Amino acid sequence: MAKNYIKGGLKAIGNYGATLIIYVILFYAFMAITGESFDTWLPLYSCIMFVIMAVLLYTDMWHLAVKEKRPQYELSPYPLKGLVLGLLGVLPLVIIVVLGYSIVLSDEVLNALKLFVVERVILGPVYFIIALFNKTIIGYIVALLSIPLLAMLGYIFGYYGIQLGAKVKIKNEVSYEKKQELSPWNPAKKVMDEGKKKKKK
Repeated sequence: MAKNYIKGGLKAIGNYGATLIIYVILFYAFMAITGESFDTWLPLYSCIMFVIMAVLLYTDMWHLAVKEKRPQYELSPYPLKGLVLGLLGVLPLVIIVVLGYSIVLSDEVLNALKLFVVERVILGPVYFIIALFNKTIIGYIVALLSIPLLAMLGYIFGYYGIQLGAKVKIKNEVSYEKKQELSPWNPAKKVMDEGKKKKKK
């Protein structure tokens, strides 16, 4: 049972990690393009990455819930399991943030660089939430909790079989086509007409 939870938690942090890789790869290019306006545009860049992460995490949790509901797995899933998996998954990020702000380096430059890496790189995909709350403790808590909340939503929707964006199937009315009349020059038409005359007699 514990193994199942660990795998689920790894799925959650794995989706965040995949998004973080994309974030880091494009980060230098973003810095070069924005230049002095880097701080102004960073929340928007972060928000775009958050959307990517949300789609990956939601989809993964949705499919996990659908899979775990199958009787053959005997896992006894419950609707809020996604929240638990998300909290397990976000735990490494919480540890990094706590250590990042607890350890104070003697060199001011290195200390500023450390905070930059923690705040704007490692927490990059959720940085816009932190910025929204003016970089307060509440902002960090909400930012970190957004990951398990997304995992919870994905799992709940998968558990109940709800698909977001699914096409609504419209039942087409059955239409009965009239039989196409045969051409008077068609030999089959003459045979059919003769048959009708014989029946009348």
